[in-house]
Amino acid sequence: MRFLLLPLSIFYGYVVEIRNKLFNWKILKSKTFNIPIICVGNVSVGGTGKTPHIEYLIKVLSNKKIAILSRGYGRITKGLRFVKGDENYLLVGDEPLQIKQKFPKIKVIVSENRTEGVREILKNYPKTEVILMDDGFQHRYLNAGLNIILNNYEKPIYSDYLIPFGGLRDSINSLKRAKIIITTKCPKLNEEEKNYISTKVNLHKNQSKYFSSIEYDKCKNLISKTTISNLKGYNILLLTSIANAENLKNYLENKENIVSHLAYPDHHKFSDKNIKYILRKFKDYNYDKNIILTTEKDKVKLTNFIDYFKGINIYYIQIKVNIQNYEKFNNEILKYVTSYKR
Repeated sequence: MRFLLLPLSIFYGYVVEIRNKLFNWKILKSKTFNIPIICVGNVSVGGTGKTPHIEYLIKVLSNKKIAILSRGYGRITKGLRFVKGDENYLLVGDEPLQIKQKFPKIKVIVSENRTEGVREILKNYPKTEVILMDDGFQHRYLNAGLNIILNNYEKPIYSDYLIPFGGLRDSINSLKRAKIIITTKCPKLNEEEKNYISTKVNLHKNQSKYFSSIEYDKCKNLISKTTISNLKGYNILLLTSIANAENLKNYLENKENIVSHLAYPDHHKFSDKNIKYILRKFKDYNYDKNIILTTEKDKVKLTNFIDYFKGINIYYIQIKVNIQNYEKFNNEILKYVTSYKR
């Protein structure tokens, strides 16, 4: 039955190709601003790790005045909003709120219209030195000075198809607009494997290739902020609403934990009914060292239900990105930002 979607994918591909050509031929216009703009995007639907890579860039550019621009996917509001950090995630989206809470001094703005978003950043925060755009590679009305595309090692771009038959929302030919391609969620790779990936992605001479992996860090209590540094021998109710939690589940099981997984769709909006079901499920556990464990992205949503979790051992696990050849990558980012003429 899935093959019935193939004609739709072919039609979608023609539409995408025509749209891209209209921008390439300058029939449709892209707006360029006099400020460094780094877009971290992909050509796939979700699951590549954009938010952890944005957080990595924030740390690389820690001595710069940074603004984050995001669409605010999953929010119930429209238009432009400045993220404060203490509001309901439904107003701004879970990922922008996660970034704001983790880096409270960073300016975070959500807007479907990225061009308007940049204008408002420059108007309200004229001392901004660099804008990091979370997603937006397909938003070609705004011309980012540096495009970084993420390619998921577990579901690489070159083995996928256009939606709705596959998970690609843009043509693989569009990769030539990117300066940097990062293959994410990698295990340890040898040079032959890296070269194979680079060949399949069809990198050009002016493009840089990097490989990154996810590292799981400490677990922090949602309420008390106490931490678990050695997550071993626990009975865990794993609660997620992300694109793919299999790696996390495997990581926990490999550390001799007993894991039951409640998996909700990516960007799921939790309800009172959901929370009551989760708590009933957890209270059926009859083991020592019982905890509920969730992700950083889900943490900002579950905070809305904090009263339900009083007296419950609920933690969220922190993650960070490791980039192979990170010194070269960091220097490339810093060179782009510092050499930009304003």
